[in-house]
Amino acid sequence: MNIGLFEYFNTTNQTSPHCEAHLNFAKPVAQHRCERLTLLDKSRRCDYARNSEACLSRMFMLNYNSFFYCGCDDNHLFRFMCIVLLLIVSSLLFWVIYFTTKNFFVPALTGISKMLNMNEYIAGLTILTLGNNAPDIFSGVVAINSDSRHIYSDAMSVNLFVSVFTASIIVWVTPFAIDGIFFLRDVGFVLLYVSYVDLTIKVCNGYITIAWAVSMSLICPIYIAVVTCDQYLQYRRDKELREKAKQVAESQSIFSKPSLSFPTSTPVSLLDMRRRTHKPNRHLLRQFFRVFDTLDRKGFNSQWTICKMWALVKVPPLILLRLYIPQMYFHDCGYTWSKLLCCIQIFLTPTTIIVLIVHIYLKLHKWTLPAFGICCGITIPLSGLAFLHSRTDTVPRWYKYMAILNVIGSIFVLYVATKELVAVVETVGITLNRSHTFIGCTLYTWGCCLTDTMANAGMARKGFPRMAFSACFGYIMFSTFGAVCMPVLYNVIISPPGEFRITEGTVGESASIMLIIGLVMIIFYGITTNFMLRRSGALLGITIYGLFLIFVVSSEFELTHAFGTDHSLDRSQFDESYT
Repeated sequence: MNIGLFEYFNTTNQTSPHCEAHLNFAKPVAQHRCERLTLLDKSRRCDYARNSEACLSRMFMLNYNSFFYCGCDDNHLFRFMCIVLLLIVSSLLFWVIYFTTKNFFVPALTGISKMLNMNEYIAGLTILTLGNNAPDIFSGVVAINSDSRHIYSDAMSVNLFVSVFTASIIVWVTPFAIDGIFFLRDVGFVLLYVSYVDLTIKVCNGYITIAWAVSMSLICPIYIAVVTCDQYLQYRRDKELREKAKQVAESQSIFSKPSLSFPTSTPVSLLDMRRRTHKPNRHLLRQFFRVFDTLDRKGFNSQWTICKMWALVKVPPLILLRLYIPQMYFHDCGYTWSKLLCCIQIFLTPTTIIVLIVHIYLKLHKWTLPAFGICCGITIPLSGLAFLHSRTDTVPRWYKYMAILNVIGSIFVLYVATKELVAVVETVGITLNRSHTFIGCTLYTWGCCLTDTMANAGMARKGFPRMAFSACFGYIMFSTFGAVCMPVLYNVIISPPGEFRITEGTVGESASIMLIIGLVMIIFYGITTNFMLRRSGALLGITIYGLFLIFVVSSEFELTHAFGTDHSLDRSQFDESYT
């Protein structure tokens, strides 16, 4: 008798040749994920939320899972109150992101693009895209060695939101006409990139080889090279046009009659008079403390109690933002120039960023004090020079270069607020017992993309809709490159052949299909309207994203079946009785 077949007989009754049931076949063992909290007994949830690496990796500054399951999981009333509190915290973080983007980040990016004399398309694809995507790129570099199970589905969900929904919001806010060449170049490259990445995963069945990983990673550098060449050719054309216009003006001036010109005296401004009469440090402290008068008196004097509470809640984050980020434009807001605050920001902003990067992200705790000392040795002399070459009654000429510090500080604040917002909304999703893929496609995506939506909508309102529109598609290029292609390439290189595998998850394929459909529809709409982007196109994009949300919600509540085939990530696989 076949010995191999005999081994699989039931040892108690060998008359029926079937396999014996093993534990891991009959009842899958729960993986170490933070979503496992909802499956544990109440007595074990607090310890798991506080000490497990799965939940600790989800936290950024505060452990919201530990807060909820150690202090709010006693009864239903406490659970409801804590969920409401988490939603309030997330709303406050939403507002911090919106306020920072609108009042600090967008004005600085606008000023930098004007200083560099960029057209709207190039500025949107470079400065605005890199600025908006810097937190995601930095997060991807820090977590490049992680084995996140939602790397592809999260990236495609974010890309769908930015390219379809955010671009539609921009068109709805400010309808505009766009150059067909730039439009087809940007959207076409994005469509090529998304389709190629999706095709690569399907052809390789998730087991990406080095050749495929390198080919995926090369598309973004090729796109950057094409954009750079376009910028150079545009510069050459503009230079030739200026030279021709100058020659025409000179030829016309030869035949024009000479006119008598009298020297005009430059009027002395009030600030120039004060520079002569007032001391450079007059009202220094009064000017400094006036900046931090951040109370919204209109809301505080309202008859509604909720308006009074909101006016008080906004005061601490406003003080921190004004202390940390330099303000570039003083005529658009109730923000006054402060000489002392400017000198403090020259020291505070870069020092805080570098020390936190060394201590928290790079985990070089021994280098924290040396990094702080090096920063102090560089920034304190600069602050002293700024104090000597500035006055309290006028903004110095060199202050325009503070736009660089404004952008760096804004990016860091947006990164911290966004990461904390993602941690909060993930905790809310866990407490509501929703699957992680559903959290990634909804709460995680909205938290990550809020900054970009606000920034691009603000740029459109300020008269730069083309810059904002092109930034949406530049974002997808850098996001796919930094969040999918680079981690895949890194893991393929360091892993043995055939070991590393990337999966699309239960929603990733649905998101990529909807993204491809949305991009094709955007191209057809632009061609058929002669690249006149109107609000009807915005309604089309919003509808496509709404259909995607309906599909995600219906598949989450098991009303329909998702396109994805990787169902090993569903929460139904966990059974705690067999751990």
